[in-house]
Amino acid sequence: MATSVAATEVIPSEEAIKSSPSALQAWLSVIFTAMFFFYWLNQNALNGTLAEYYIVKYHLAGAINYSTFTSMYLIGNVVMFIPAGIILDKFSTKLVLLVNLLVMLVGVTGLLMVYSVVPAVCFMLLVGFGGASALIAVMRIVANWFRMEKSGFPIAIAITLGMLGGTFGSSVGSWIRNASSGHTVQVCNLALGIFIFIGILLFVKDKPEGGPVNESKEDTSELSMAASFARVLRTPQNWLAGLYTSLLNFPIMVLVFSAGPAYITNVFGEHLKGQAPTIMSALLIGTMIGGPVLGKLTDGMKSRKPLMIVCALLTILILLPMYYKGLSGGMLIAIFFVMGLITSAQNLGYPVIGESNDHTLVATAMSLASILIMGGGAVAQNVFGILLEWFGYQVAYTLLPMCGVIALILAVVLKEKRGQQAN
Repeated sequence: MATSVAATEVIPSEEAIKSSPSALQAWLSVIFTAMFFFYWLNQNALNGTLAEYYIVKYHLAGAINYSTFTSMYLIGNVVMFIPAGIILDKFSTKLVLLVNLLVMLVGVTGLLMVYSVVPAVCFMLLVGFGGASALIAVMRIVANWFRMEKSGFPIAIAITLGMLGGTFGSSVGSWIRNASSGHTVQVCNLALGIFIFIGILLFVKDKPEGGPVNESKEDTSELSMAASFARVLRTPQNWLAGLYTSLLNFPIMVLVFSAGPAYITNVFGEHLKGQAPTIMSALLIGTMIGGPVLGKLTDGMKSRKPLMIVCALLTILILLPMYYKGLSGGMLIAIFFVMGLITSAQNLGYPVIGESNDHTLVATAMSLASILIMGGGAVAQNVFGILLEWFGYQVAYTLLPMCGVIALILAVVLKEKRGQQAN
């Protein structure tokens, strides 16, 4: 009984977190942590924006071509996903953020200074290492400041900010490159990273004064890295929610980050070449709007599962009109926007993972989800490419509605643990 009373005194109440100073600090911590996520996706976008510049500057050819060079970024991410999650669960989130961003900045500075291929590849790998904790850190901070049953909205806001980083690197990066040079883009990228580093240093706080708002059910501090990850692997909801998120993310991975513009022009006509970037942007804009809306909506519901099922079903339906080759540019923009709104339900997988694990293992669970999401995206791009080579665009496109069907099955099978946290 004494232990229970002590826990009640230490853990801030729902009303306490809503008080003005606490609420402001909570959102400042989430937003500036999300700015690291913003910076991470900005690097990915710049790999496309500066492709020609990098090829000339680093003399990329032969054994180390541009694809190999940019793959170092993703390889660095994947290698560090698991240790990043475990480290975030065991050490200060703010400290981990600052160290990892510093590693990224060393990599970005190196890319700015060198002019040959081998050091450039090493620095790109370093950028990947540092960025692996970006999305995972968001979950750790949200879990410390917001009760998990109310975490859908802040997580969605953070992911929306991250996606803006991809748009920023593509649009603003292209504008600076065209107005000045690729070197100027690199300098601005470094300056942006320094600004975010200062913001994290000044405004991010690990948790409220009395401790995290989510009470831990057990002491996992003595668990080894292997034991922590094994615990996460044994939780079915982590796999189901992670795969659901990955599958609903496939339209972005395949269409926006890979074959989208070529698909539009080859299937619907060369006359849409100029509108293809706008069509792709409509998908991203729909996702950025839909994520916070669905997150806020499900925060007020008893379960996220019904909306996950409905959105998986609607995903299948919104993908079907794309088989009609007579669609105009305006119709495609509308379809892609609605597709983004619906597939933004992928964001619901993150709070489900948070609610399904002990508070002290949230970041470790997110490391598994990150592997599923990023790995799934890489698999989707490769499978789409193989189907495209063998059968053409329309058959390759069938991959997306098929993934919608699988996501629907996963959502039906999923069993939430929501409501088991302390209220």
